[in-house]
Amino acid sequence: MKRPMVILCLSFFLLLSVRADAFLYEIQILSIEQIKELSDEEMIDAYTEAKIEEKASSEFHVGAGFSSAKDYTKYKDLLRYIIYLRREMNLRGLEIEPIEQWLR
Repeated sequence: MKRPMVILCLSFFLLLSVRADAFLYEIQILSIEQIKELSDEEMIDAYTEAKIEEKASSEFHVGAGFSSAKDYTKYKDLLRYIIYLRREMNLRGLEIEPIEQWLR
């Protein structure tokens, strides 16, 4: 009797973790070459979306923790993408809104 209940509970938790993975990191991470091809407005939009994704992801992981090495790698890729965007914005002399302050 206990065995089916354990299997049912494990299946439920597996379903929740798969559904969470489906919505995490929905932004497309561009290469450095693709970033250089963006217009100024597209770059600011991409940076804004990446910062929002970073904040949402970090808030999610504070409560749930990283569920796998794959999640950790995705988060590192997101941070790397933010750095590439910011670097290109600095080269172009683009000023950004204080997104970090707004997300606190």
